[in-house]
Amino acid sequence: MTSAPKGIASTLALTIGLGLGLGLGSAAAAQDSILRMATSFAIESMDPVSEGFWLQEFGSGELMMRYEPDGSIVPWLAESLETVDDTTWVLTIRDGVTFQNGKPMDVAAVLAAFDYHRQNNAGTAAALGEALTFEETGPREITIRTGTPLPELPSILAHESRLMVIDVETVLAAGDDYESLEGAGIHTGPYKVMDLDSQRMISEAYAGYWQGTPAMDGLELYFVSDENARTLAVQNGEVDIALYPPVAAKPVFDATPGVNLVLGPLSSGGFLGYMNVSDGPLTEVPVRQAVMKAINYEEIAETIFHGTKAAPTGLYNPDLAFAVENYEYDTEEAAALLDAAGWVLEGSQRMRDGEALAITMLIYPQQPDLIPMTGAMQVYFNELGIASDIVSVDDLTEATMSGTVEWDLALASNGTSSVGAVAGILQRYLITSGSDNYGGYSNAEIDALVDEIYVTVDPEARNALIARVQEILVEEDPYMFTVTQHRERALVSDAWITYEPAVAWNHVKFDTAPAE
Repeated sequence: MTSAPKGIASTLALTIGLGLGLGLGSAAAAQDSILRMATSFAIESMDPVSEGFWLQEFGSGELMMRYEPDGSIVPWLAESLETVDDTTWVLTIRDGVTFQNGKPMDVAAVLAAFDYHRQNNAGTAAALGEALTFEETGPREITIRTGTPLPELPSILAHESRLMVIDVETVLAAGDDYESLEGAGIHTGPYKVMDLDSQRMISEAYAGYWQGTPAMDGLELYFVSDENARTLAVQNGEVDIALYPPVAAKPVFDATPGVNLVLGPLSSGGFLGYMNVSDGPLTEVPVRQAVMKAINYEEIAETIFHGTKAAPTGLYNPDLAFAVENYEYDTEEAAALLDAAGWVLEGSQRMRDGEALAITMLIYPQQPDLIPMTGAMQVYFNELGIASDIVSVDDLTEATMSGTVEWDLALASNGTSSVGAVAGILQRYLITSGSDNYGGYSNAEIDALVDEIYVTVDPEARNALIARVQEILVEEDPYMFTVTQHRERALVSDAWITYEPAVAWNHVKFDTAPAE
């Protein structure tokens, strides 16, 4: 089933898993044109629903549409996606694309893949809704009727866990024997998975790939949960690229020969702050506004995080078409807001009616970068006369929503959009009944805006609605805000210094190659 050197692979996985580095770099280098990569998570099987979506990230699986760094969603396996009206779309698939087993990716195959995911993936079924239909209306044409407006259909077609194109006939023949799908060529991408176990995945180049000859002969992907072990693997020459390196270690990387931290485009998320608007000092709008203006976003990004993150200009990545740039670091204005609200300085502390202005920030250990970030925020608040403390909890959602912990400002790493989609995130975090509405936020206008965003297809009208939400969250009724904007990142060897970390998790493309 595979020509992969399992003995070497297993030894390497054990070596970097233990963080020992036994000098396998020279053996790895002897095999030309193989990309060796380490990631933090394991792909446990070829099951297209529960695990197979990861394969979009590593050059095997592909989707109809692709999310780009500028926030646009462009055709991938599709040749085009056009709107006819608010509930009708026409998808034209590319001509000449084949699965890695040689079967044609025709309309029938695409419809079968869509139906398979809809029947077997609850997330796909929920995203599409019951009324949506797919119909073959031409040799390469599928007409999609959504029943009710579905403006985020392009994002669904670009989301790795929704509608990846697979050879359903082969998948169904395998039944529950997902191991038999290794080497079966059920995807359309440049690299075919040949072998997969708990330690690594081995893929080889697909010579019939529709975009041309893949740049590498193959891919060896190792599953290494420990970030220090991944770093050591790059340093020792055992892998070319390690994903998800710790940003706090940038000074160490900069001083280490053969190890390079490369930064990519801005991501669709960052470290976000959520305010408790149900109890405590942040029930007051002027105090919330002052908190946002007190933070030196640029200093946190450039000094605390050594430029590995970006200073936010608003809630969203500024490259997105609907982003509003309305954040401002202004300590004088922050002080004026507090003065007007009756929180006046008495010595170095803001007081009102004998009560000190103080806030508690919640963080969680799974994100160690929150420690230096909130430490900096504590300094900014103290300079304004706001006392603060930092409390770490194991489960942020449980702590904020159970009422068992007193808190005022919770900090978390979250996305503000997902491959261009924002409606679901706004619904979860902002509307009155949102499942992740940590702080008891309730704004009737935002509730109505989110409902409208869900069904507004016209891009300009939709962007105006999303912009209005951003205005409210800064100028009228603050609640959720971005503290840092994440950048995509990877740790690479000198030979791979030109590697660009991916957006939308697409780490390996057909032309991914080392520096010339």
